Amino acid sequence: MKRIRALLYRIIPVAIAAALAGCTLSPEDLAMREQASFHVGYGDGCTTSNEEDKSFSTKFERDAYAFDNDRAYRAGWRQGYLECSNRTPDASDGGRILGERNEY
Repeated sequence: MKRIRALLYRIIPVAIAAALAGCTLSPEDLAMREQASFHVGYGDGCTTSNEEDKSFSTKFERDAYAFDNDRAYRAGWRQGYLECSNRTPDASDGGRILGERNEY
């Protein structure tokens, strides 16, 4: 019993630290959120999400060139799309804003 308790006292702090470390954004992600193209992408993603909620709307707001070539625009578009649609990101993406999924 003492061995189990000693093991738990070692594992629990490490598990808590690992969980809290996963909740922070990297300095690169924080800097990307400050770029103008992130904000433009966010607005376009949010517009697309809101249009999808309307019946029979086919409006799709996304700059294809910027989405393919600008990491900040792509991250902003995905973030805006997710937040405005009230969708919950998959647990597998770690809560990052830069999930590299192509379905949206």
